[in-house]
Amino acid sequence: MSAPVMHALAGRRPCADARGAEAEVFKLRGNSRVALQRLALAAALCSLGGCSWVWDFNLPGSGPPPEPTLADLKPAEETEGPILPYEPGEEEQVPEVDLAQLEQYYREVLVVAEDPELRFEVRRRLADLQMMANEAQGAEEPGAVSYAGVIESYESLLREYPEAAGSDQLVYQMARAYDMEGRGDRAVALMEQLSEEYPESEHLAEAEFRKGEAYFAAGNYLQAELAYNRVVQTYDDNDYYANGLYMLGWSRFKQDAWPESAAAFVATLDELMPADNRLESMARGDREMAADCLRALAVMYSYQGGGDAIAAGFRQMGERPYQHLVYLALGELYLEQERYQDSASTFAGFIAEHPESPVAHEFQWQAIRVYEAGGFPEKVIEAKADYVASYSVLGPYWAAADDTQRDIMRPRLQEYVDQLARYHHELAQAGELPAARDDYFAAADYYGLYVDSFPEDETVPEKMFLMAEAREAGGDLRQAIADYQRMAYRFTNHGQAPEAAYAALLAYDRLDDLSAEEQAEQVDSQLRFAYTFAWDERAPVVLGRAAASLLAAQDYPRAVDAATDLTQWQPYPGDELVIGAWRVLGHGQFESANYAQAEHAYGQLLARLPAGDARRADAQEQLAASIYRQGEAASASGDPLLAAGHYARVIELAPTAEIRRNAQYDAATSYRAAGELDSANALLVDFRQRFPDNALSAGIGAILVENYEAQSDWQSAARELDRIHADAADPEVQRESLYLAADYYLRAGDEARAIERLRSYAHGWPQPLAPRMEAMLTLADLYGTSGETDKRQYWLNAMADAHDSAGAQATDRSRYLAASAVSELADDAYAGYTAIALVQPLEQSLRRKRDALRETVDAYERVNDYGLQEFGTRATFRLGEVYRELSSGLMDSERPAQLDALALEQYELLLEEQAFPFEEKAVAIHAANAERAWDGLYDEWIEGSFAVLGELQPARWGKRESRVEYSRGIR
Repeated sequence: MSAPVMHALAGRRPCADARGAEAEVFKLRGNSRVALQRLALAAALCSLGGCSWVWDFNLPGSGPPPEPTLADLKPAEETEGPILPYEPGEEEQVPEVDLAQLEQYYREVLVVAEDPELRFEVRRRLADLQMMANEAQGAEEPGAVSYAGVIESYESLLREYPEAAGSDQLVYQMARAYDMEGRGDRAVALMEQLSEEYPESEHLAEAEFRKGEAYFAAGNYLQAELAYNRVVQTYDDNDYYANGLYMLGWSRFKQDAWPESAAAFVATLDELMPADNRLESMARGDREMAADCLRALAVMYSYQGGGDAIAAGFRQMGERPYQHLVYLALGELYLEQERYQDSASTFAGFIAEHPESPVAHEFQWQAIRVYEAGGFPEKVIEAKADYVASYSVLGPYWAAADDTQRDIMRPRLQEYVDQLARYHHELAQAGELPAARDDYFAAADYYGLYVDSFPEDETVPEKMFLMAEAREAGGDLRQAIADYQRMAYRFTNHGQAPEAAYAALLAYDRLDDLSAEEQAEQVDSQLRFAYTFAWDERAPVVLGRAAASLLAAQDYPRAVDAATDLTQWQPYPGDELVIGAWRVLGHGQFESANYAQAEHAYGQLLARLPAGDARRADAQEQLAASIYRQGEAASASGDPLLAAGHYARVIELAPTAEIRRNAQYDAATSYRAAGELDSANALLVDFRQRFPDNALSAGIGAILVENYEAQSDWQSAARELDRIHADAADPEVQRESLYLAADYYLRAGDEARAIERLRSYAHGWPQPLAPRMEAMLTLADLYGTSGETDKRQYWLNAMADAHDSAGAQATDRSRYLAASAVSELADDAYAGYTAIALVQPLEQSLRRKRDALRETVDAYERVNDYGLQEFGTRATFRLGEVYRELSSGLMDSERPAQLDALALEQYELLLEEQAFPFEEKAVAIHAANAERAWDGLYDEWIEGSFAVLGELQPARWGKRESRVEYSRGIR
């Protein structure tokens, strides 16, 4: 058996009751019977207590250490001397007893003992004592002891007592003796005998183990595997279980049965590894054995694919909490072999399989160590970047880690993050954009990670500044601004704080597409810089920019505040800054509707601007506007006289200002509102003369008309309307102004101009119908008043014709006016009709009479066509009267001269015949008119018809109605 294996099998356990047995012998001397009984009891107790000196295998773990490669693993060699060296363990002591004297006591007992069982036990004890004596001597004089006597003692006991209980113990002890004698083959044979004949022996596990050791030493690895397999499969609760697993692994290893060997080594580790999986916490022997297992596994997996093979193997065998040690052992093996990439890949493989493992960070650190050892700087950077990415203080791995893990990771993270940041920054600075952009951003990200991960570190301000610089250099101006400001206002007392804050302002200036929100943030940054670092010489300039920006953003209250502060800044910042501040202050107050304050600010601005400065004109305009707005405010508050005063100040103080026109116009408006119409009119007339092309001038005429109306100055109002009519481009304005001018001329008593305007309107504006009808009515009335009947009748006919041709535009009013006009014209015809007397020659006068009748009847029928009751009853009455008058006129007509009595009588009969139909027609028409009373209508014309009928047909129409409704119809 090889020396490493022998070293692993050292140790024995002496009988704990040996000293007690010796004492019993001394106490029982002189009383042999009692002594025999007591000695038998002691012997029995010793036997039950395990006083068999069984071999105790603690396996310190220095079993066959696997060499770096399989080729280096040498087979076990035969060695001289015993294959089972039974040297006392480090903590074992040889019993402090005089074995020779104890042997003498047993021999004395043997002489007097008669009981066979007792004699067997005493002889066995004597053999054991002899074995112990040889062992003690062998410890002092190695190689000088013979075990032949001991062997003979055990052999004789087996021959004489083949069936005795405990025979397996005799075989076991005899095998030990042969082994100590150097007869390993005989020792193995006895172990085989023990296995076959005593399957229930308490020494069976050891027997199998010894067999395995012998076979292993002889290079018979298959038989060794079988023996060790029986140890671990049949006797899993024996003292040799872990050692058996361990040697089973080596036996399979020697046969190149790697998967099976790995399973045995893993099973060994299952037995040995503590709960914390830390080798340093194990006993020395277990630690060394576990280390051997890991080393062996590493060698095997190195030939099966490395880390991938480990992952596959444990997927098959089942995950183990300590399997990271296998990866570690393999990685270390590769490192010893200078296979750096394989070593690093092994560590990476574990991380890939177990990214959340509590030791994953250690494996990434191992990869970094490997690349450093191999001299691969780029790989070192990549590995450190992976370490930071996976185990950052801000990541989930860190959150799940305990304090111990964090204490390990923290200094590494600080070192790596800082190194990575500087590496990428230097790399970017050595290159050119755009290629260097990614490195700038990477550097910034690492600086930021450092700041967020280790906020209490004293280098944080510096790293924040570097982070912002990297962002800016890479072109990410927005993030650079945020980073600069974060550093500047978190560490305001740091020497670089004002530079960082100002760098943020410069970065804002480089942005071309600022959103409204970003513009506001830029201004806030300017204000923050100015007030935080007020002692910096750049502060007032920045404040001036902020004030101007606030003004442009229409944030007037803040613009005013900033500008006010700048006008009071100490030390004095210079004329230009102060001039700019007063300008912003004026604009801000103006836009805030603080017009008196704005007037003051513009006054201060004008006082500081040199004569001839181009900015003075604008300042004067703004001054005028401020005064003007005060006028507007006074007007809005209901004080038109005060408003007019402010507007007048504009005319006085800035007569050439653009706003002067508005001021004059509004002054007139304010005077008008205050009732000062003469002042208002004077300003308006002057404005129209001074600024004829101004848009406001076009509306002055209408205002003057209203003012003149309010003053009842109808003539002036009419003249303005004539002007409006002449100047207006809008036809509607022309029409209305013409119509209204006629009305105002009438009010002024200027009927000639009124008639002229009305005639122009009636002829020129057929539409809309309503005002034209009214204009024609007024003309008819005016001509009626002046006695110009023909002109009146012209316009009455024009009114009727206008309505009749109006179609859908006709109204009730136009129908009424038309009916009224036609009714009046019909009355005129009726008057002409009644004026024609029937005289001789009757034929001629009658012809004229009938022509007039036809004209009159047509006129009244036209009246009836309008369907207005008021004019209809009148027209019906007149029609009846037309026929009645003709009938009576015939009867009363002049008789021809020189008619005799008979001829006269015949003439009168003839007239009566001619007149009677007309009378009947008159009765029928009057009756139709009177019968309207049956429908509830009644007026003077219906009443007149009743009266006529009463005369013509008193029998029928002589009765009077008590009461009917009286209707006037539409007027």
